[in-house]
Amino acid sequence: MKPVRNALSRRNVIAGAASVLLAGPVAAQTAPLRFGAAGSESFDESFFLLDGGFLKAAGLSGDVFVLPNGARIMDAMVGGSMDIGMSDMLQVANAVNHGISLAFFAGGSIYDTNAPATVLCVARNSPLQTAKDLEGKTIALQGLKTLAEFSTREWLRANGADSSRVSFVETGAAAAVPSLLRGTVAATIVSEPFITAAGDEVRRFAKPYDYIAKSFYISSWYTTRTWLSANARSARKLQDAIYAAARWTNTHRDESLVILMNRLKLDPAKMKSLTRARFATTLEPKLMQPVLDIATKYALLDKHVDAATLIAHLT
Repeated sequence: MKPVRNALSRRNVIAGAASVLLAGPVAAQTAPLRFGAAGSESFDESFFLLDGGFLKAAGLSGDVFVLPNGARIMDAMVGGSMDIGMSDMLQVANAVNHGISLAFFAGGSIYDTNAPATVLCVARNSPLQTAKDLEGKTIALQGLKTLAEFSTREWLRANGADSSRVSFVETGAAAAVPSLLRGTVAATIVSEPFITAAGDEVRRFAKPYDYIAKSFYISSWYTTRTWLSANARSARKLQDAIYAAARWTNTHRDESLVILMNRLKLDPAKMKSLTRARFATTLEPKLMQPVLDIATKYALLDKHVDAATLIAHLT
C-alpha cells in the first residue's frame, strides 16, 4: 500500500490562512450547515444530532457529508466547502500554529480505557504476539500525523520496539479491516463499528490510546473563529443541541444504534456486542492537553500548544 500524507497540505494551509484571516466581515449563515463526518462513531456524532432531531429542535438545519478521515474534513473546511467538523486536538492545533483561525466549541467523543472503541488489531491467525514483532512491518491508520500514529509510536516505544522500523500508511475507516485480511498490512488501528463488524476475523492486539491517557477527547467539535463570530447565536444553539444529542445518545443505546446502522449500512446481526462511543457534554482543557503534550514529544506540533487557547467560549 502506498503511503498517503494525511495532514493539511502546504497549499491548503496558505490558502486557508489567507481566506480565514484576510477575509472581511461575513454575513451570518442562512443556508443549511454542512457537517463533516469520518465513518467511525467517534467522529460521527452529527448523525445523532441530525437524525435524532436535535438540530431541528434548535431551529437549525444541516446535512452530513462523510469523508475518509478528519484531515479531509479539515481540508474541506479550510477550503470553504464545510462549516462544522469533528477533529482530534492535533489537527486543529497544527492548523492554528500555521495561522488558520480555528477553534473548538464543544466536546465530542471521549476515550475510555475500560471500554475502548479504538484499538490496534491483527488478523485472527496472525503470528504477531508482541510490539517488537511489528518491526519491519506495516501498520494502517485512518490518518497519518494523527493521534492514532503517535499513540501507536508511543506504545511501540514503551513495549521495547523501535517505531522507526515500522511503516505507517493511511487507509479509510471502512478499508482498515479488509486491508488487514488481505495481508496488505500486518496490523491496523480499527474503530467501532468496524471492530465489531469484523467479528472473529480480527484479534485485538493492543490499546495504544492508553499511552496518551486513560481518558481524553478522541475528537471534538470545531469550526473557524470567523464562522463563530458571524453566527454567535446559531453557534450557541448548536452547542446546546450537540450536548442534548450527546446526553440522549449516551443513555439511549438501542435507539441511537439504529441511527448508526442506517447511516453506515451496518448488519444488525453483527452489532449486538458493539462498544459504543461516549460523548461529552462539556469541553475541558484537561481532556485535551494529553494529546497536545505527546504530539509535541513526537514533533508533530511545530510548537507546544496550551489547550485552553484552542477553545472558543460562546456567549
